[in-house]
Amino acid sequence: IGAYNLPVLKAPGFEADDLIGYAAKHAAAAGYNVTIFSGDKDMMQLVGGHIALFDPLKERPIGPAEVKEKFGVTPSQVTDVLALMGDSSDNIPGVPGIGEKTAQALIAEYHSIENLLAHTAGIKKPKLKASLTEHAETARLSKVLATIKTDFDLPLDYEAWHRREPDTARLAALFTRLGFKTFLAELGQAAVPAAGGGSPAPRPPETEISKNYRTIFTKQALEEVIAILNKSGGFAVDTETTSTNPVDAALVGISLCAKEGEAWYLPLGHDYLGAPAQLAKAEALKLLKPPLEDAAIPKYGQNLKYDITVLAGEGVAVNPVGFDTLIASYLTAPEERRHGLSYLAQRYLGLAMIEYEDVTGKGAKQVTFNQVSTDRATEYSAEDADMAFRLTSILKAEIEAEGLKDLYYTIEQPLICVLAQMEQNGIKLDVPRMKEYSKTLEKKLHTLEKEIHAAAGEEFNIASPKQLSAILFDKLGLAKQRKTKTGSSTDQGVLETLAMEHPLPALVLRHRVLSKLKSTYVDPLPGMVSPRTGRIHTSFNQAVAATGRLSSSDPNLQNIPVRTEEGREIRRAFVAENGHLLISADYSQIELRILAHLSGDGLLKESFKNDEDIHTRTAREIFGAIGGSTPEMRRAAKAVNFGIIYGQTAFGLAQELAVSRREAQGYIDSYFARYRGVREFIDATIKKAREERVVRTMFGRKRSFPEIGSANRAVREMAERMAVNTVVQGSAADLIKKAMLDIAPKLGKLHSKMLLQVHDELIVEAPEKNADKVGEAVRNLMEHAVRLSVPLKVSVESAPNWGDMH
Repeated sequence: IGAYNLPVLKAPGFEADDLIGYAAKHAAAAGYNVTIFSGDKDMMQLVGGHIALFDPLKERPIGPAEVKEKFGVTPSQVTDVLALMGDSSDNIPGVPGIGEKTAQALIAEYHSIENLLAHTAGIKKPKLKASLTEHAETARLSKVLATIKTDFDLPLDYEAWHRREPDTARLAALFTRLGFKTFLAELGQAAVPAAGGGSPAPRPPETEISKNYRTIFTKQALEEVIAILNKSGGFAVDTETTSTNPVDAALVGISLCAKEGEAWYLPLGHDYLGAPAQLAKAEALKLLKPPLEDAAIPKYGQNLKYDITVLAGEGVAVNPVGFDTLIASYLTAPEERRHGLSYLAQRYLGLAMIEYEDVTGKGAKQVTFNQVSTDRATEYSAEDADMAFRLTSILKAEIEAEGLKDLYYTIEQPLICVLAQMEQNGIKLDVPRMKEYSKTLEKKLHTLEKEIHAAAGEEFNIASPKQLSAILFDKLGLAKQRKTKTGSSTDQGVLETLAMEHPLPALVLRHRVLSKLKSTYVDPLPGMVSPRTGRIHTSFNQAVAATGRLSSSDPNLQNIPVRTEEGREIRRAFVAENGHLLISADYSQIELRILAHLSGDGLLKESFKNDEDIHTRTAREIFGAIGGSTPEMRRAAKAVNFGIIYGQTAFGLAQELAVSRREAQGYIDSYFARYRGVREFIDATIKKAREERVVRTMFGRKRSFPEIGSANRAVREMAERMAVNTVVQGSAADLIKKAMLDIAPKLGKLHSKMLLQVHDELIVEAPEKNADKVGEAVRNLMEHAVRLSVPLKVSVESAPNWGDMH
């Protein structure tokens, strides 16, 4: 708004609607013709005289006739209709049982709420009469809430409201940061680069930046490029394929860049009708293999893990990884969701890139890359390599400036190759077992449906929130918990509360759990087995979670439940190859141990050094139980222990333990009274975060919290909780990554493979005869990955399948 030079009217203590209404009435009284640009139905009460509405979405004016068409009343009666029908979006309660049509008919007949309530004796419908009589005060209050207030005195300076030209430089900087390419084009501006301080300097138009992209069709041309690569001191590489799944993707082409503005595209698999002759893939890769594998020449790129995996499938090992712009961008701003190459090119270079869909098309008309013309492919792919090359030097400097050099070069960058190898390894799935389990779940769901319909007294669509709501609240008369825009909520929290009153909600919850497991894992997983390897290959994402934790996708193998029998049965379908075993190595209470180390709390450290059950010890400290604690006390203590890390409030703890909020607050107070070091650590972390707006893990990983200074208490307190959690959880994430780096080179010598990382657990596949030796080696490396002031502890199990290890 400021960049567009639009005038702003604001006043403490006033709602925006009231200010709009006051300005409109005031200006109309002064002789101006006023148009309010809004589709908000509340604004219709202002229409009339010199005031009109214009709905910018429907692009139509709204006058008294349109108000009459919408509400069946005059603009002055709109508040009466709104008061009767209510409006959940504006927290106007309305009168129960009265909808829009009934409200319109009543006001058309009685003209106002006040007159209607004075004549309720004449209403013939008993329910309607009773509701109006019982909720008369609510109706009056609703009218007050629905009425836009204009009866106050506020000075208005019309001269300051004249139209001014936008500040195009400021808008260009803003649109660059937000990635609004269309708006940039409308401004006629190039994007602007990020700056260390002050307003970013404008960039020259895109056409002034040198781009020399060429296509390689002959062996001689490729040899000339290779000679340049060999002398380059480092080059960017990018692959084009037929799929986002690197294990099964077919290589279509490779782009290379060793100098800003100069890049080459080597087409290898374009097979559209009329495609030009291309070098044979085997011949081209044989020539490219030496520079790609030369340890003296760094390789740069955006999301190099993908390219490493694709080329590994062709027998080429990309070595070494010199710099990955995706990972570097993520480290500098982990709270930022965008780290794509196009966004980075806009942000740092002021360039708008060609998008993938610009060359392949969209939706049903989209083609795979092998169907893209080699000319267009060169424009797109060579640009990718060029941008990655240009961004490398910029992001290297930023990594250094942000104090992230050690974290990037000793953990995140080496991890790229480890994760790429894990993705290539994959894990075997027992497909017949999974398909059989699908049938088992189908039977369970069918039985549950019958039980649900019997408990409801009728058949209905269990997956329909609207139909379920009607059964629970209208038919069974259970208490409504929370409203949504479409009616009363039937989410998990609501059903868990209602389950204490009636058996139906618990049955529905059970049905939802089984249905989700079936649709998310049991049915799709067999179809995700690679036809080339016969294994499932998940993707490990390094640049997603702001805390530094790895995530898993396509499929997500980190979220399979471990504590339910259904989850364990799904895990049992993940099996070792014949003659092998799966080994699980799981850190014990890693985050609590890190909390003990970071806080220096004497009690916590003593418990871990003595190898005590930390939850039993905490129960004794909180409840003062001499010689032990009851299971209920231990459960409460466990909730407090982990709640402290995640910043759980008394309200959240009370819900989890089914106790009063006061009792839950007592547990938390008692904890901090005994564990003073933890309290001091949390307070110090929050204080530093407030001062610097940034927190860091043990390994230097950073995360920004600008919202920690918010005037909104809820936003501020959420940021404080996340700041503490980031330090602890982020340190744990870094520690596990360090362990993975230590373990990976040792496994090859033991003929074993690392397959999965699931939070605090690593899954390794080893020959059965070596399983014990591998398990002990992994345990030792994990327990000594980092030296803390408390011992690290790892539990190791082995079994033919994943599910039998927990």
